[in-house]
Amino acid sequence: MKKVIFLLIDSFIPQVFESCLKKGKVPVLKFLKEHGRYWSYCVTAFPTMTASVDASLMTGTYPDVHKVPGLIWYDPEEDEIINYINGGKTIWKTGLVSCARNALYRLNEKHLNKNLTTIFEELHDRGFSSASINLILHRGRNKHLLRLPFFLNLMTGFQLNGSISGPDILTLGAMSSIPEARKNIGKFKMRCWNNYGINDTYAVETAKTLILSGNQPDFMMVYLPDNDHSVHITNPDHAEQALLKVDQQIRKLFDSFDTWEKALEKNIFIVTGDHGQTRIGNDQQYNIDLEDILQEFHPLKLGKRVTDQVGLVICNNERMAYIYPVKDDLDSKIISRLKSEQHIDQIAYKQGNRIIVHSGGTEKMCLFEKEGPYTDVYGNRWFFQGDQSILDIQIEGNFIKYGEYPDVLSRLYGALFSQVCPIIVITAESRYEFKTKYYPTHLGGGSHGSLHHFDSIIPLIVSGTDHFLSEHPRIVDLKKFIISLFDQQQKQAVLS
Repeated sequence: MKKVIFLLIDSFIPQVFESCLKKGKVPVLKFLKEHGRYWSYCVTAFPTMTASVDASLMTGTYPDVHKVPGLIWYDPEEDEIINYINGGKTIWKTGLVSCARNALYRLNEKHLNKNLTTIFEELHDRGFSSASINLILHRGRNKHLLRLPFFLNLMTGFQLNGSISGPDILTLGAMSSIPEARKNIGKFKMRCWNNYGINDTYAVETAKTLILSGNQPDFMMVYLPDNDHSVHITNPDHAEQALLKVDQQIRKLFDSFDTWEKALEKNIFIVTGDHGQTRIGNDQQYNIDLEDILQEFHPLKLGKRVTDQVGLVICNNERMAYIYPVKDDLDSKIISRLKSEQHIDQIAYKQGNRIIVHSGGTEKMCLFEKEGPYTDVYGNRWFFQGDQSILDIQIEGNFIKYGEYPDVLSRLYGALFSQVCPIIVITAESRYEFKTKYYPTHLGGGSHGSLHHFDSIIPLIVSGTDHFLSEHPRIVDLKKFIISLFDQQQKQAVLS
């Protein structure tokens, strides 16, 4: 029976990948593409941020079902802005202990819907072993001891050591590692300046160690984050060198087999990303300052609690933001103020079971809800009314076609119904990014978060199997595909 290796490349961008292919810069990824199937147009989840995307990948659902709204969101019951580790200044203002606890414990043990099963849980229930190498989302049936490095322990008051759930094998860099892999790369790659081992070098070395030791699990998911860091700085137009380095790391994994062909004989490889990125303009005009725009409503200051003076909470997810009105009479006034900003792409909110969407700087409006006369390419049925250009859809007969915002109806619905409280979702125009105090911005670099196809489209490669996968793949469909790979092989083994 073939094993499955899933390589998740952060900020894997189709245009960059295809440019590297033409120039012969990524031989291993080219080998996988040429010996498998390739889609340049796989749709990721929304918001296009790692936490919400990984939750969709792991559960096969959008945020309305898995209940992880984004990388940054507000929990009204706890009166807390949830930050799964994004931006040094934001972590400092919201509290290192709180952010670390959210990322290391609450995301998997509390926030992710307990009524769903993850890929790791389903495979365990079927009798298959699995490994999570450095993924933030890793809930499984086993318990693992988490021990923070001394400096992090000191900074967090030794409060965060404990057990977390995961598959049979779980690594989170230096906090939960395989000793042999750690020894092979040396202590340097596990220090704070290398994200305590949450890097490509350690992830690949761990996977390689498992393969060479004969302890390779049936399913192994390997997270490769370094590409994302580079693209944020250099912008997507100059990201080839970063992807070349990713390919060099993957080559180390392939070289652990006798030949690359042998690697494919023994394994099914799935390679994709979590999101793309959009190039942000160089000047301050490309930062949409939400605190300035909404100052009359007294936004909550980061690190503070909601009081009677606070009118709203802003949760900045780079090119997308959640706006939470905390006073009943402010919703329409906030929406009206946002509509006056021409560089806000979409402004969306719930009205009963419907979603209302406006376009910044215009009077355009549309609305939609589930279960109507129109069907999209994914088999979902919708009611739609209003200006189609806001979401760049076309209705031909009873069929909805998506344009610049792929799978926009399901993805926008998923974000807005991820929580029961009032929420306004806003996205930035291409080349623009939202700015709030202490949150990272990326002028002249790359950013993501929005519904736009630059943020939302990722490459997908499947090699080593002819098992069916839709010609219109989405990251939300991959869980079902992975489980079916094992079910099919198990069935064939029984018949033979």
